[in-house]
Amino acid sequence: MLTIGANAEVAAASTYVGQRLIAYMQRREIARFHTVVHTRVATPGYRDRRIFVLYVLDDAGKPAALMPLVEYVLEHGRRRSLAWQREVTRSTGLFIDFLRAHADALRAEKHRPQILAAFAEALVTGTIDPEGGDQSELFWTPKNLGRATAILNSLTVFADWLVDRYQATALNPWRTASPGEQIAYWRRFEKYRPHSLLMHTQGVERATANAERMRAVGVARKAISADLAPVKYFPRDRIWDLLESGFAVAANRALPSMYERMNIRDAMITVLMHGGGLRESEPFHLYVTDVAVDPHNPKCALVRLFHPEQGIAPADFIDPLAKNLVLADREQYLRVKWQMEPRNLAPGRFHAGWKDLHLTDERLKYALVHWFPSYWGEVFLVLFKLYITKVRSRHSHHPFLFVSQKDGVAGDPYTVASFRQAHAKAVLRIGLPVGKEFGTTPHGHRHTYGQLLTEAKLDPLVIQRCLHHKARESQQVYTEPTPAAITKALNEAAQRLEDHRVKTMFGQGDGI
Repeated sequence: MLTIGANAEVAAASTYVGQRLIAYMQRREIARFHTVVHTRVATPGYRDRRIFVLYVLDDAGKPAALMPLVEYVLEHGRRRSLAWQREVTRSTGLFIDFLRAHADALRAEKHRPQILAAFAEALVTGTIDPEGGDQSELFWTPKNLGRATAILNSLTVFADWLVDRYQATALNPWRTASPGEQIAYWRRFEKYRPHSLLMHTQGVERATANAERMRAVGVARKAISADLAPVKYFPRDRIWDLLESGFAVAANRALPSMYERMNIRDAMITVLMHGGGLRESEPFHLYVTDVAVDPHNPKCALVRLFHPEQGIAPADFIDPLAKNLVLADREQYLRVKWQMEPRNLAPGRFHAGWKDLHLTDERLKYALVHWFPSYWGEVFLVLFKLYITKVRSRHSHHPFLFVSQKDGVAGDPYTVASFRQAHAKAVLRIGLPVGKEFGTTPHGHRHTYGQLLTEAKLDPLVIQRCLHHKARESQQVYTEPTPAAITKALNEAAQRLEDHRVKTMFGQGDGI
């Protein structure tokens, strides 16, 4: 039997859920008859776990957990991310809202088979009519094709699980694919086959079977073909301004020591992204022991980014009972020694995302940070030495490299949200606007890194390894030529044509 929340928490949780539902309804946001809460679930024989739970208003107006979905998340969630849990609970909640809003129509048996198709249509068109009214009172705004498809897919997979577990009626059954749909399938198959890690396990017979069937309901919109949206990179000529002036501590500008004049921690994280190509969340998984001096260049830092769960634990992990060194992964290390969870599993403010990146060492489970240009490794080592000796508290009760320095939370693991705020303030201090469209968000540094690798004309496989991508296609967004670069190339080509025309006119050339 599952228990959601401790006995003392149930009443408070019910009140809290009710208050959230009322607030959502008053603001006419997405949720009308549901809310999603991250809470503790007790399962006999297992350690209590915190998962995302969908609460639905029953006929009496009381919030009740959707227990089949709780079982589904418990069964699959340990192998999936928190984002996956949140996605499936929110998608199911949206569908329940849609069902409740159209309850009268559903009483007629003839309308029930069309309800999922109507839901899919409402996702992409919204529910608000041209005059601003909404008979359903859901007040949904239109979602883009990708988002609507993701919601429908999450709901469909959960519904398939209900069929297997409880012999429920299929919500989105399979049907025979049309000839055009089969052709489209084979085009996708041939496009992705060389790059899929699992495609080699899919024989022609299985692929043929998949091509011959389609889901009864899909998002009925034709995808359009277009180049990727132009990506903005952090301005290269302003990076030193950002590090030296943006991260300066205003009250300490006159002090002689660098660690007093500037925020060393935030500068280090920025260098990891700008000169090492890391994603915004990845530096927050680093331990103090993950940084060393490069044996091939004593002036340069060697940084290893370990998988937050499966990466090898540091060498200081001692069995609390046997008192001997233990060879374990980082999840076990954090739970046993520090009573913590890996940050990709931790909810709330300490959460830091993790993508399935290509690892340099499959046995120890880490990816090496590749500095480009190489001087960034030297810059990072200087900052690291100052940070460890002058800034970071040695009394922090965790192994993470970056810690908060604010009163009240000093010594706690530094959060992604706090860094985003600090980075935005630093950008404003040097007179730049903050926004993805300007390339001045943290992720803009990784785009700059990828663009520099491309301009250096490095082999695509080298770029792929530097960005830690498993598939070469993933780096397209980082290496796509900008409109300015395309214009420059065209102008240079036009100039070559003009030069050739002039030379030919005067008998000085026979080729471009």
